[in-house]
Amino acid sequence: MALLPDHRQNYRTTIILLFLAIIATTRPPALLAQTSTTARLLSVATLQSALDRNGFGVGFIDGRDGSRTRGALLDYCRSLGVSESEGRRQLLTNPPPLTATYTITQEDANLVGSAPADWLEASTLPSMAFTSLDEALSEKFHVSKPFLALLNPGITNWDSSLVGQSVAIPTPRPSSWAPSADHLEIDCTAYRIRAFDINNHLIASFPCSVAKNLQRIPTGELTFVAFAPNPNYTFDPVNFPESPRAQEIGRKLILPPGPNNPVGVYWISLSQPGFGIHGTPKPETIGRPESHGCFRMTNWDIITLARMVTAGTPVRIITPPPPSAAPTTP
Repeated sequence: MALLPDHRQNYRTTIILLFLAIIATTRPPALLAQTSTTARLLSVATLQSALDRNGFGVGFIDGRDGSRTRGALLDYCRSLGVSESEGRRQLLTNPPPLTATYTITQEDANLVGSAPADWLEASTLPSMAFTSLDEALSEKFHVSKPFLALLNPGITNWDSSLVGQSVAIPTPRPSSWAPSADHLEIDCTAYRIRAFDINNHLIASFPCSVAKNLQRIPTGELTFVAFAPNPNYTFDPVNFPESPRAQEIGRKLILPPGPNNPVGVYWISLSQPGFGIHGTPKPETIGRPESHGCFRMTNWDIITLARMVTAGTPVRIITPPPPSAAPTTP
């Protein structure tokens, strides 16, 4: 049967719509994201991913051009001796794809368990595990949970039913990446831990958190003295005078290891007793005054750092000037 002109037009429109629908349901999730209004987020995430792969940590890859990303970019440019615009150009010239495909395994699902916020309840568990599958993948691939969801718009429930399913994740930093560092500096103003080689060349930089109370920040030249992967944590109510719950518990407790342990998955002791660099269960808090005195990093960054240094590696602390030393305006 011959189609009239209007019918032919409707027929062509229907075919085009069906074709687009097929593409939308079969193309990789990352490509779906690229056709949305998130172009700016994806552009920043591409820069973040490139910085992260080169050892200049941004915290989460989240598509947001915040202080952690700017600090990483400035340190990357410093390492090359180039301007910010040139460093950005080098990072974004023919970069690897923003995303890769990863198949979720049963091992990933097995990482999920409990991590209660209450210290007493936590002390009764065998581990402080991830509390969801997207949290486990977020940490594994250095990506925020909202951005992981953006890359995978078809997934609404991140649970064990996803085992065997392929998802889009940011192209990760190679797990083997860990150049040898001769010495470190901890910049308590920029909230960065920088690693240098024997020729004093900047080779890596990671965001960190420092003590809220500047008087509690250790000063001067220190060294690393001990390394503890997967540490437990000794809760002492004396360290939490602001917490009614801590005072109610009133005794020391041992919290088990795990990514949601208060010191994360790694502890490196400094030569000043009681101080160290450690991971965190809250990577979103990294890059600001946050701790009671130690230096915090994301779990993935401290694992990298631990492979770069040894006992005896020098660590120089750069502290902010006291308020009385701040310049005054005339």
